[in-house]
Amino acid sequence: SVTAVQFTKGSQVVLSASLDGTVRAYDLVRYRNFRVFTSPTPVQFTSLAVDPSGEIVCAGCQDSFEIYVWSMQTGKLLDVLSGHEGPISALAFRPDGLSLASSSWDKSVRFWDVFDRTKVVERMEHSHEVLALAYRPDGKELCASTIDGQIHFWDVAMAAPAGSIEGRRDIAGGRSATDRQTAENSSAGKSFTSLCYSADGTAVLGGGNSKYVCLYDRRSRILLRKFQVSQNQSLDGVQHKLNSRNMTEAGPRDLIDSDGIDSDSEKHVDRSLPGVRSGDKSNRVLKPEVRTRDVKFAPTGRQWAAASTEGLLIYSLDETLVFDPFELDADVTPDSIRDLVRTGDYLRALVNALRLNEQHVIRSVYESVPPKDVALLARAFPAVYVERLLKFIAHAMESSQLLELHLKWVSELLTTHGGFVKTRSVALQPVLRMLQRNVVRLHQDIGS
Repeated sequence: SVTAVQFTKGSQVVLSASLDGTVRAYDLVRYRNFRVFTSPTPVQFTSLAVDPSGEIVCAGCQDSFEIYVWSMQTGKLLDVLSGHEGPISALAFRPDGLSLASSSWDKSVRFWDVFDRTKVVERMEHSHEVLALAYRPDGKELCASTIDGQIHFWDVAMAAPAGSIEGRRDIAGGRSATDRQTAENSSAGKSFTSLCYSADGTAVLGGGNSKYVCLYDRRSRILLRKFQVSQNQSLDGVQHKLNSRNMTEAGPRDLIDSDGIDSDSEKHVDRSLPGVRSGDKSNRVLKPEVRTRDVKFAPTGRQWAAASTEGLLIYSLDETLVFDPFELDADVTPDSIRDLVRTGDYLRALVNALRLNEQHVIRSVYESVPPKDVALLARAFPAVYVERLLKFIAHAMESSQLLELHLKWVSELLTTHGGFVKTRSVALQPVLRMLQRNVVRLHQDIGS
């Protein structure tokens, strides 16, 4: 199974680490697997990291307790970092790429210089096994979570502790159907297995084998908010208290096969391997456990995502949901759009023209809008069509001479829908660059 996934800085290559002993690199432009990294002896990789330049690939394993370093260009094994005495739980390069941090079940976090092995490996001791780690975006601080539910902060330059958060009670989830203890007394799921700093480094997000994701303030070390990733009662670990009527001498009633098909005593023997947490998928009754595999902040800092049992969950500061499938109905025709223009309903006419996506119709409606009404129309213009209209204006500026109308539309749209443009800055980057290039060209033409 795939245990870790990492993108390179340019987001054109994605790498995956697997328990089959390989790290694979995929080209997202041509959609092909162009590189396979392997180790001299068969191992199981559980963690993965790529340096900011995208030239060095590192993977940690759980059986030999070593970190393997490869070159992205040649695919050759460059080095093997040894020293940990337990399975490698997480890897992370410092944002400047000067060092690699690794956490392990041997209760330590180590800093490696992959470019200069003569330097001494720094070691930060913890009181319990380390499960996850993350660098602050400026690279001056590192946080690590331990199995006792704490998040420890470290000053990277001084290699000294900078504080800690007791998150055991915050991340504690519900009671599993097979738990012998109550949710309050159970130790399962009371630790963070994934950490992430916000884009500005002021907050830390943590998730684990629980139904909660916790957001902490880094400076004050207090819990800002706790998010519940699922309300699905069919998942194991969502309820805090179980109905005692569903408990029998043979175990939970929901997990008992009542069909009578597997009545032989041989088939009821527990043959699950030690350490297996997902349950025996060959059983006829299997209840998935709610958990959060990974959490990540968006580069803008306005959204964060969680990969959980319920799928990919995206949380945003923007309250308005932008969704429009651009489906046409029988009323959206060139004739109906012209009728709207004749009656002075320019907003509906322009929106319907963008839905129809006929360039000559869009141009006809766009040029018929009086300049004095542009500000009013921009304030009422649906945000979901802003990208299409800006793209049309960018192309129109190359051939049309309506300079005042173009600049007025661009100014009003960016002023009114600045928040929307900021959240979609990556997707809108080609359109904004085209607008900037055309405005600069027109400015130079007028000046000359």
